[in-house]
Amino acid sequence: MTTAGGEHTQPDRVRAALARSLAGNLERGRAKLESQGKLHVRARIDALIDSGTLVEDGLLANALTDGLPADGVVTGRALVDGRPVCVIANDTTVKAGSWGARTVEKIVRATERALTEELPIAWLVDSAGGRITDQVEMFPGRRGAGRIFYNQVRLSGRVPQVCCLFGPSAAGGAYIPAFCDVVFMVEGNASMYLGSPRMAEEVIGEHVTLEEMGGARMHATVSGCGDNLYPDDLAAIDAARTYLSYLPTNFRHRPPR
Repeated sequence: MTTAGGEHTQPDRVRAALARSLAGNLERGRAKLESQGKLHVRARIDALIDSGTLVEDGLLANALTDGLPADGVVTGRALVDGRPVCVIANDTTVKAGSWGARTVEKIVRATERALTEELPIAWLVDSAGGRITDQVEMFPGRRGAGRIFYNQVRLSGRVPQVCCLFGPSAAGGAYIPAFCDVVFMVEGNASMYLGSPRMAEEVIGEHVTLEEMGGARMHATVSGCGDNLYPDDLAAIDAARTYLSYLPTNFRHRPPR
């Protein structure tokens, strides 16, 4: 809708902002995703959940900032095989899935919902870690990034937490898979590390590859942080659905089968 003067109305601007947030930076990042054999975050979520059941939170986060749709993370509540699950999924087309202040806020809200409603969490992780530009905003205070890990610990033993690791989980973000009950890693793409190989070389003078330091096969065969390896995103997501099907929604319920 436009005014008599040809200007867009407020509802038009909101609809346009919603469309931009839903699209993410897919057009810009499509070639890179395809070269890595990855799915876009929304395709990953669609493969995980029952069709049309996602109720998203914070879709308009950073809507007024160019290049940061939804601040690089999709959070919400959906159904998986008819049962409610909280979904937290990084959008790697937005600043490599890195965390900003609003990213942290959205993840904290999602983990709090899981605590309040006693719902499982499906973590779809593909993130370069915290943005240097947002460090001052995202860490301080009781609702900073540390709250995410605190809430994960509180959720442990109360609800299932399953992680599909599709790409990097760097720096502090590496704690998220570590605090989950099970971690399904995509071989060749998934990695989990506190410091990069370049950092190790700069600090201690030791040259290591990313696979040696934090690759999927290393974690699945040496560290134990990875539980299973999968050839692609869809295989890991299918494993997550199967895993959730065996477990109760929370500790108060009996397993479904």
